[in-house]
Amino acid sequence: MMNLYLWFVLMLVMSSAWLVWFLYRPLKNNVLDLEKSNIALGKQKQAELEQDLQRELIDESVFEDAKDEIAQVLAAEMMQIATTTTVETQKPIPIWLAVLIVTALSITSLGVYQTLTSQSITSQNATTLQTEKPPTLAQSIVNIRKRLAEQPDDAKSWRLLGLALFDSDQLSESLEAYEKSYRLNPKSEIMLVEYASTLAKSQGNQFKGRVSTLVREALEVNQNNVDALYLAGWVAINAQRLELTQMLWQRALSLLPENQADRMTLQRMLNELAQMRNTDGKSTTTQNKPIAQHQVTIKIALSERLHQAEFKDHYLMVYVKAAQGRPMPIAIQKIKLKDFSGVVILTDKNSVMPTQQLSQASKVLAVARLSKSGSAIRQAGDIEAVSQVTEVKNNPTINLKLK
Repeated sequence: MMNLYLWFVLMLVMSSAWLVWFLYRPLKNNVLDLEKSNIALGKQKQAELEQDLQRELIDESVFEDAKDEIAQVLAAEMMQIATTTTVETQKPIPIWLAVLIVTALSITSLGVYQTLTSQSITSQNATTLQTEKPPTLAQSIVNIRKRLAEQPDDAKSWRLLGLALFDSDQLSESLEAYEKSYRLNPKSEIMLVEYASTLAKSQGNQFKGRVSTLVREALEVNQNNVDALYLAGWVAINAQRLELTQMLWQRALSLLPENQADRMTLQRMLNELAQMRNTDGKSTTTQNKPIAQHQVTIKIALSERLHQAEFKDHYLMVYVKAAQGRPMPIAIQKIKLKDFSGVVILTDKNSVMPTQQLSQASKVLAVARLSKSGSAIRQAGDIEAVSQVTEVKNNPTINLKLK
């Protein structure tokens, strides 16, 4: 870009110098010197008369008469030239006017060039931005940490870090980031909802304790927060208050736009909830409306090193979760490795939530995780295997291997 500017300035200087020379240099007059031309013509006529006289084509008297006539004509033309012809020369343009013209042209040229180059750079930048790939989740985490190193009191960045760590299944670090964001800005409703969801997942999808507190605080900030109302419904289910759950979810449904995809899911959950309650508001048994039972059979192979004695008291957690949407387990079994027989069968009895039975799920992923602590939060050193997407209605048998 600098080379282009130098070339443009050099061409502008050369053009300006030539323009100043052209404007300041006077132009010569193009009028013919008639006086010299007539004198030469008179001399030629006299020479021709002398030749005619020598050849005796004319006599002496005619020669003298013609000579006098030539002299008179020449004198008359000389007089006419003297009275009608003036020597004209063009005066040079003042130097200040030439400089002013050149300066104006230079400024205009620079302005046009700058506008064109700016548009070109803007177009190039836009094209570059379009072709750049978005950062990966790991890169995003690194970038957010760099920003927080410079601005440790940025509550929004701590929240974004918590969300990114949650998406990467680093629940422990995610909770730490959310806690720092909470201390800096405890009135952020979006942070409160995300913090509550992450904490519930870390507790094995138990919506109690501080989860309930965070959801209540989110509703105090905005009583129409749909996500907070949804979580509050799960808190009510955890407390066996199904009527309250129905009220909260119906309110959330009324706040969702008509074209919102979550409306269908929430309506289905409300229908399932209604099946569990009779007209008096009491829970009904599943015998009144039987549901087709399905199961997922998971066979787990262990590597030779996992058969060693040091792993016998480790916990094996086997569960299925939705292939898309919220990453909470639908059904789960947790046993010690020494009691594991090689196969785990998950049914509706293993469902985490009474309103979300395994038989009602469709596409799921099967997960097996071996943990020393047995914590719901994945820890360093845990061993995990995940299956491909499968359909619950097919009563699948899934093979996983822990190494």
